[in-house]
Amino acid sequence: MFSSVLVHSSVANTPSNAPIKVWIYLDESKLTPTNTRPVALHEKALKRLSVKGTGSSDYLSNSEPDDSLYNKIATHVVKIVHYSRSLRAYSAYARPSQIQELQELAFVKQVQPVRIYKRSHPIDKIEPSSILAKTMLDTNAYGNSFNQLAQLNIPTVHDSGYTGKGVRIAVIDAGFYKDHPVFQHIINEGRLIAERDFIFNDDNVQDEIPEDTTSGGAQSNHGTSVWSVVGGYVPYTYIGAAYGTEFLLAKTERIGSESIIEEDRLVAAVEWADALGADIISSSVVYRDFNNSDDDYFFEDLDGKTTESAKSINWAFDRGILSTISAGNFVKYYSDGGLHTPTDAYGALSCGAVDLQGTIASFSSHGPTADGRIKPDLCALGVGAYIATASSFSSYTNGRGTSFSTPLIAGAAALVMEKYPYLPPAQIIERLKKYASYADTPDNRYGWGIPDVYRSVFERGPTTEDGVVYSYPNPSFQNVSFQFHWTNIEPSNINTPFKIYNLLGELVWSTTLAPKTAGIDEIIPWNLKNINGKLVPSGVYIAAVKNGHTTIRGKFLVLH
Repeated sequence: MFSSVLVHSSVANTPSNAPIKVWIYLDESKLTPTNTRPVALHEKALKRLSVKGTGSSDYLSNSEPDDSLYNKIATHVVKIVHYSRSLRAYSAYARPSQIQELQELAFVKQVQPVRIYKRSHPIDKIEPSSILAKTMLDTNAYGNSFNQLAQLNIPTVHDSGYTGKGVRIAVIDAGFYKDHPVFQHIINEGRLIAERDFIFNDDNVQDEIPEDTTSGGAQSNHGTSVWSVVGGYVPYTYIGAAYGTEFLLAKTERIGSESIIEEDRLVAAVEWADALGADIISSSVVYRDFNNSDDDYFFEDLDGKTTESAKSINWAFDRGILSTISAGNFVKYYSDGGLHTPTDAYGALSCGAVDLQGTIASFSSHGPTADGRIKPDLCALGVGAYIATASSFSSYTNGRGTSFSTPLIAGAAALVMEKYPYLPPAQIIERLKKYASYADTPDNRYGWGIPDVYRSVFERGPTTEDGVVYSYPNPSFQNVSFQFHWTNIEPSNINTPFKIYNLLGELVWSTTLAPKTAGIDEIIPWNLKNINGKLVPSGVYIAAVKNGHTTIRGKFLVLH
């Protein structure tokens, strides 16, 4: 935690008293129902929270400060940009001379500069167009987009009637050329639900001003390509991975002469997507090196829970949103694998890039994270991916980068989610990993590998619902195994007991568990002997374990 922003380098280096962008973190203990108000949430968001959101009971995540707090902050800043429900903080412009005033407010916890990232490495590369030789099941309707989908076994899922219908994906990127023919089916069918430009603060994500249209539509090129990979649809020319989904489009990344991206825009876009009922977020916007090198994230910060963007992705995961995040293209720039944030987040499904033969791309960033977790999680085609572009009307080409493998994985997740609409993100990810090419031997180049989406959608297996301890066999005669899902996105550092009670509420047996990350299955064997080493009598028993702020329980029968 920063003790004072006045000694922070980015403030100290600010000329004179020029405004800088800051996070103003509020003291949660001072936020009560009397000085906050509920945020309007789409009915789809409310349904997602009730079915899949483990953090839905946190009222501060569904609230914002009322006018009284807003006005008190406003008198000490140049301009308020937005309020973050995930960080409990205002993004605002303030002069260095105003920062001490802010810190003296009773409800302000701390003030910290917003990191301004200056892109030091090239964005994903657009390659000269080429015709890809089709392999596996040849389906002319897919045009040159066939191979990137066939590698994931997606065309067979489409043939079975699944296109992502009913799933809502938020794409966070630099801008979108909505007039491209590949998107007209989405617009004509009313499946572009909402759009928001977080740079110019309006509701149009297409290029609007001369600065946006330089370099052959560069501002919209990247987002257009990313959106097409998941949602495009022009039969016999181009088909996206989940072309039947609904979309939210967020423009957050500024591509201009300075190539500056501000992390608070991503946070704002995540919360906007949450409120509008997003089920999936697909983002290729990642951070590590900033305009002021003293603000850079160190490798030690990539522990899944430290950076502002990672915190927001974890928050979204708790609320039932699955986030696919680009692993990055930065291997050659870093000795540690080149991970950026928020791909390190506990709640991020990070996506690496492979070529058509399934070999990892030489540029694809990888883990481990600072706390030792495997990254990426899954891989998809990112070398020679066929994409739509904004350079001219109805143009297509090939591209390379993890930005293009990311929407492929988002589309894969949407197809699984259409089949299993009530599964939380951890279990959707589990199904994708279970049938991936490296499922038995995951590593820090491929993660769990290339998913087989058809198997993820259609193969049956024992399904463990969150919030229940299952017992196998049940009834139990000699031995029993208990199984449950961990659901807390950030595992506790404190061990927790797993307990067995009889129907009188008497403790029969217990063991101690180390909490694990959401989505991991815990399996505990028991030989039906009590704490004194004697077999328990026949009867009904209750298993219970504390998982974060909740207790998971299950009943089972013992027969001798």
